[in-house]
Amino acid sequence: MFKSRLMLALIATTALMPAAGFAQSQAIPHEELGAVGTVPPVPADFYWPGANYDPAVPSPKSVLGYQIGEAITPHAQIIRYFEALAAHAPDQMKIFDYGRSWQGKRLIYAAIGSPDKIAKLDAIQADAQKLADPRKLAAGEAEAIIARHPAVVWLAYSVHGDEIGPADSALQLAYHLLAARGDPRMAEIKRNTLIILVPIQNPDGRDRFIGTNLGGTGMIPNGDPLSAERDQPWPGGRVNHMQFDLNRDWFALTQPETRGHTAAILNYFPVVMVDSHEMGSDRSFFFPPEAQPINPHVTGEQLALKNLLGQNNGRWFDKFGLPYFTRESYDLFYPGYGDGWPTAQGTISMTFEQGSSRGMVAKRSDGSQFTFRDTVKSQFIAVLSTIEVAARERGRFVRSFYEFRRSAIAEGKSEAVKSYILPTQTDQSSTDKLAALLSRQGIEVNRSTTNFTACGRTFAAGSYVISAAQPTKRLIRNLLEPDTAMEASFVAEQQRRRRAGLGDQIYDVTGWSLPFLYNVETVGCATDPSVASQKASTAMIQPGQVINPDAQVAFVAASGSTATSRFMAKALQRGLTIRKMEEAFTLDGKAYPAGSLVVTRSENEADLTNQLSSLAAETGAILTGFNSSWVTDGPSLGSDKAVKLRNPRILLAWDSPTDRNSAGATRYVLERKFGVPVTPVRIRRLASQPLSAYDVIILPDGEGSYGAALGEAGARNLRNFVQNGGVLISLGTATGWLAEPDVDLIGLRREQATVTEAEARARLPEPKVKPGASGVEGINFPDETTYKQAIVETSRDPTELDGAILRGETAKDHWLTAGIAPRLYMMVAGSDIYRPLTADVGDNVVRFAGPDQIKASGIVWDDIGRQLAFKPALAVQSRGRGYVVAFTIDPTYRGMADGLDSLVMNAIYFSAARARPVR
Repeated sequence: MFKSRLMLALIATTALMPAAGFAQSQAIPHEELGAVGTVPPVPADFYWPGANYDPAVPSPKSVLGYQIGEAITPHAQIIRYFEALAAHAPDQMKIFDYGRSWQGKRLIYAAIGSPDKIAKLDAIQADAQKLADPRKLAAGEAEAIIARHPAVVWLAYSVHGDEIGPADSALQLAYHLLAARGDPRMAEIKRNTLIILVPIQNPDGRDRFIGTNLGGTGMIPNGDPLSAERDQPWPGGRVNHMQFDLNRDWFALTQPETRGHTAAILNYFPVVMVDSHEMGSDRSFFFPPEAQPINPHVTGEQLALKNLLGQNNGRWFDKFGLPYFTRESYDLFYPGYGDGWPTAQGTISMTFEQGSSRGMVAKRSDGSQFTFRDTVKSQFIAVLSTIEVAARERGRFVRSFYEFRRSAIAEGKSEAVKSYILPTQTDQSSTDKLAALLSRQGIEVNRSTTNFTACGRTFAAGSYVISAAQPTKRLIRNLLEPDTAMEASFVAEQQRRRRAGLGDQIYDVTGWSLPFLYNVETVGCATDPSVASQKASTAMIQPGQVINPDAQVAFVAASGSTATSRFMAKALQRGLTIRKMEEAFTLDGKAYPAGSLVVTRSENEADLTNQLSSLAAETGAILTGFNSSWVTDGPSLGSDKAVKLRNPRILLAWDSPTDRNSAGATRYVLERKFGVPVTPVRIRRLASQPLSAYDVIILPDGEGSYGAALGEAGARNLRNFVQNGGVLISLGTATGWLAEPDVDLIGLRREQATVTEAEARARLPEPKVKPGASGVEGINFPDETTYKQAIVETSRDPTELDGAILRGETAKDHWLTAGIAPRLYMMVAGSDIYRPLTADVGDNVVRFAGPDQIKASGIVWDDIGRQLAFKPALAVQSRGRGYVVAFTIDPTYRGMADGLDSLVMNAIYFSAARARPVR
C-alpha cells in the first residue's frame, strides 16, 4: 500500500519519536479514497543494485519511516538521520556543527572514514594546514605528508532550498558509505579518502519550499508545471531567510551559512569538492568540464583533473542509461560560487546540476515525466563516481593541491604586482572591514605598526600590506585586481553574437573587484615591502573611540566613514539628538567636511558621555569632544545649516513584484549592517492602506511590473504620501515605474537604445500601399550590410550589462552627497538608462563618468558604455513637502557593495530630515 507524503511529513516532524510512535501514526484510519501525496514505494536496491546493505546499520526507512525518494526530507529529519548513523558507528562517523542559519537551524557536516582516520581527524587537519602553506614545511616533509594524507573529499548539498534532490542523496550516500557490502569500490574508498558531507547548506529555504509544496499537493503528486505544489509563492525556496542566493556569497561572506561553511573548509583544505545543485526540469545532468569562460587563475592541472572526474562520471552514467551534458553551460569564471571559491584555494571543485523535479514528480515540456527519486539517484551515482576517482588517484589529487599552493608563492614573487597596500584613508572603517574580510578567507593581511615607504610613496602606520608571495595568491588576484580578464576569443564571440541579434553566453557578473565595491583605495605595488606589522584582525567592525570624552559643549563625528553612518542610525534609535552640518566647517582648528554629525550636551541627557562611548565601541565611530562651539570657518553649530536629524520609520516594499534578492539585500544592509529596523509591507497593501505611519518608503529592484501590482490607486497613494512630506526611494527597475509618464513621480525618462548613423541611413521607409495594390512599395538593398542595418529594431532596449563595475561622480556640495566620496564605483546590471533631470525639475546627484572613464571592472559593451556616460545613477526631486529619491542602479546589490552603503543611509536620513511631513 502506497504511503501518504503528508503522513510521512507529519512523521518527519516528530523528531526523536520512538519506533512505536511511527506505527501508531501510520495507523490513523482514512475513510476517504486515497491519501494526500500518495507515491509508489522505492525498492531497496533502486540506487545501487547489489549494494547488500548491512542490516545492523540504521537504514533511512528505520529512522525516518520511508525510503529515500518517497518524501522530501525536512532539515530536522536530515539532522536526525545523521545523528542515528553517527550514534551507531562513532568510530566511522562524527558530526560537527559549523554554524546556525538566520532562523537558528543547525548547520552541520559529517566526517566519514575508516576508524583510523576518524581517530586522527586532528592530525589530518594539521597535515592539511601544512600542505596549504609550503613555506612552513621542512625539507622532505611535503613528500611524507603527500604519501600518507587521505584525499579529503568535500560534498556540499542543496545550497538552494528548492533544489531538493541533493540533500536526500546525501542521506543515501552516508548510508551507502557505512553499510554497503556489495560495492567493490568501498575498500579503496575507505583506505584512501576522508569524506566530509554537508547535507544541507540552506535549511531555511528548504523548509520553506517543503511547506508550500506539501500545501499544494493533492491526492497524488502532480507534475504539471502550473500545479500549485510546483508553483512557489514569493520569495520561493531558492534563497535563505534573508533572501540571499548563497551560491553568490562565497567571497562576500555576508551570510552566516557561508561564513561558517568557508571557515570549516579552511580547517580541512579538501582536495576535491562537489557542490550539488539542480536546474530546470527540461534539462538532464551537468558535470564538468565547464563552459567558457574559465577564470584565468585556474591551472592546467586543475582542468585536467576535472576532465578525469568528468570522464568517469560519463562512464557510470552510460552504464545506468542516464543522459548528461558537459561544456555547454555553467562556466568557471566568477570566484563567488561554491565551485569558484574553492578552486581559487587549490581544490578540484565542481558544480553538479540535475534537472529538478521541484516536487515528487515533474512533467517536461516534451510530455515525459520523471520523479524525485530519479533526481536523487543521478546525484548519488555522480558523487560516488567522484569519490571513486579521488580514492584511485589519491596521490595525484593531494600533490595537485600542494603544487597549486607552492606555485602560487613562486608566482607571487616573480609577477609584476608583488603586494597590495590598503593605505589609511578617510573611510577607515570600510578599509578595516575589507582587511578583515580577506583575512577570514585565509589570506595573510598585515597591518603596519610604523610609517613606511614603498612604490614611491609613504604610507602611514595602520596601512595594510598583502604580499602576493603567499599560497592564496590566485584568490588575492581574483579579489583585489581591478579586472579579471576573459579570454579574448570568448569576448569576440560574444560581440559576434550580439551583432547577430543573439544573446551573450555570460552566466553571471563580469566584474567584482573588492576595492571598487568597498570604494577603498588599494595600491598594487611592484615591491613587497618589509615593515614592522601585526596580523590584521578578523573583526568586521573595529571599536571606535571618543576623544576628549569630558568635553563640555559638543562632540563631532566626521563624515566620509561608514562608521559615522552606523553611529548616526544607532544613536538616533537610542533617542540622542544629532545635527548634520550641510557645509564644511572648522572648529578649534580642525576642519570637518559637509555631512559631519554634531552632538551637543545641551540637547541631550546627562549620561551623554557613557552613551557616546558605548556607541563608538559598537559602531567604530570616532568622535571628538570640544569645549567651545566657536566655528572659525563655515556655518556655526547653531546655524540653520545644522539640520536636526530624526529617526525615520521605514517601510520596505515586500513580495512580488519586488526582486527577492534586492528586497532581501536592502533589508540586510539596513538591519544587519546598520541596525536599522524596517517594516516589510506586501506590495498590494500600498495601493489602499494609509501610509502616514511611515516617513520613508523603499521600493526595491523589481522582477515584475510595479504598475500591474499597484495600478493607478497605488500611484495615487504614493503620490499623496510624498506630497504630505514622505520620502519615496526607488532602487533599480523600480525607478522605471516611477518615471512612466502616466505615473510621473519623478521626471526621469527611460531611454531606448541609441541608433548608429549607419542604422539611421538604412532604416526602412514606412510601407506605402497604393490604392488597389496587393502589396507595399518595393525597396532595393545594395548589399548585405545595408540589409542587416535596415532590419534592426526601430525601438529596442539598450544592450544589457551582465554585471560590471562602473565609475560614478557625485554632485559637489549637494546635501544628499554630503560626506560621500567624489568618485564612486557601482555594480550595474540590466539595460536601464535614463535621461537626466533638467535643473528646473530636480538634481542629478550621482552620474556615471564619461565614456573613456566609465568602465572600472568587467565587460562593458561599447554602445552601452557610450550611452550610459554622464547619465544619472541617483536623482532627487522634491514634490510637495517630500522627496522622491531614485537610484537607477541597485546600490544594495548582493549586500556586498559596501562603498555605496553610506549613500543609501544619506538617501534615507538626510532626505527625511529635509522633508516637512504633515503631522
